[in-house]
Amino acid sequence: MASNSPVPEPASDITLDLDDGPEPEPERPPLPRISNAALAFATALLMLAAGAAALGKWLPIGDRAAEETVRSFLEAVRAGDVDGALALVSEDRGAEGFLVAEALDDRWKITEIAQVAYDETPMGSVAQVYAEIEAYDGTRIGHRYRVMLDDGPVIADAMGHATPAEGGSLSLELNGHIPDLGEHTDVLILPGLYVPYESQPETLDLGMDAFLALGDQFLELGAEHSSHWAATAWPDLSRLGQEALDRSVRAYLDDCAERAPADGCPFAPPPEDDRIAVPAEAAWEITMYPQVSASYTHRSATVGHDFDLVTTEPGSIEVEAVVTDAGGVERRTRLSCGLWMENVDAVFDAAGGVTLTWGASSPGACETMLEVE
Repeated sequence: MASNSPVPEPASDITLDLDDGPEPEPERPPLPRISNAALAFATALLMLAAGAAALGKWLPIGDRAAEETVRSFLEAVRAGDVDGALALVSEDRGAEGFLVAEALDDRWKITEIAQVAYDETPMGSVAQVYAEIEAYDGTRIGHRYRVMLDDGPVIADAMGHATPAEGGSLSLELNGHIPDLGEHTDVLILPGLYVPYESQPETLDLGMDAFLALGDQFLELGAEHSSHWAATAWPDLSRLGQEALDRSVRAYLDDCAERAPADGCPFAPPPEDDRIAVPAEAAWEITMYPQVSASYTHRSATVGHDFDLVTTEPGSIEVEAVVTDAGGVERRTRLSCGLWMENVDAVFDAAGGVTLTWGASSPGACETMLEVE
């Protein structure tokens, strides 16, 4: 059935007023691009600025007094101007026998000098200056000097220290210079090159090579590691020294064989054995010479270097003797005894000679004698 209701009219358009709302944001321009090279350059500038700020704390701008002081000191030493060098250092204790031009060798050069640290202390401003020198063979050694800036400037640790050999028979010799050090055991050494014991005989091996000295550092030429003290000589026999000693031992014993019995010779029967008698006309024969080595001693000597002899292989001697048996019967026989060189003193002189002295505790006779079959 049809409806008679009226059809509604269409609604009118609805309009919103947006004038009172927020304006839309404008589009932002794109960010500028920075290349990697430019970024690295900027970073480097920042690092340089930071480094310069830190550097200013320990390296005063334009102040090279510490470097110049160390340079002047080393140049004065190399030129042999000891007084000029010592004027740039603080006082130090020790024997000064080598603080002379005669003890210096100029076969070295300065390769580097640079201030590496600076500090303000209660004692004043202190700079550290690294220095490096090189010997004629290319060996290099470095050291950090402390320079006190408020007092001159002046170097606080300019010299090294050496020690003479123990005992009085070996005086310290450097670059041919042998000063009288008295009883001093601490010897001051200026920087430079030193050749120890040039005048010593070829019979001795002192175990020391030429070395560089810089501050408290010492380095033998060609070596890799330095030390805070110069090496101390401890004499030993060279090959030529051992040969000279062997000849001396043979000559000494040959002389004993010719004039036995005699003081300072072990060519005699045991004094406590009254069964053995050696006729005056009997000749002692050395059937084997003893083999010996030498050990350096601490004894003081006025001339030469003292060694004690040590028997490494005993020798032997024989002689025609008269032996009385328990029944009082005498018979002639040939006897032998060992030959030792203990407690015999050997002095090596500057000319390479060797002098043997039979010690008071050395045997003056055979300890035992055996019959030769």
